[in-house]
Amino acid sequence: MLDDLNKRIIEVMVRKDHTKSSFAKALDVSLPLITHITTGRNKPGVDLIQKIISVFDDISPDWLLLGTGTMFRTQHTAPDLSVEMAKWQSLIEQSLKVKEAQLSVIQYHKILYDELKHLEEMRMILEKANSDSVALTSEWEQLRIGLLSKVIP
Repeated sequence: MLDDLNKRIIEVMVRKDHTKSSFAKALDVSLPLITHITTGRNKPGVDLIQKIISVFDDISPDWLLLGTGTMFRTQHTAPDLSVEMAKWQSLIEQSLKVKEAQLSVIQYHKILYDELKHLEEMRMILEKANSDSVALTSEWEQLRIGLLSKVIP
């Protein structure tokens, strides 16, 4: 009589499209071992169960050993993050544009600051020139008066 564990091993063999011979070869065990398990003569040992779980990694160990749950492991697929990744990329691009705009404003600010410094220097030169002009005008006036006094007694 077949034990439930033996039946589940036969089900693995059938669902994986193996003959007794190809199943034994896939598990790297002898054909008589598989024959004895499929006829119910022997119960599978821990080594065989480990090989089945290792070779057929989509088989649920809980189902194989205990008969609970489904035969195949639930496939945990990675969540689709393409929308989030597109948003992430868009935010990166927007951040780079903001950074470029900030750098542009900073550079323009530096140009304006340098221009203001230059204008201040020019104002100081102009003030000095105006001061010098007033002094020269005063000297001209004194020279004119001195000349007039010598020419017109």
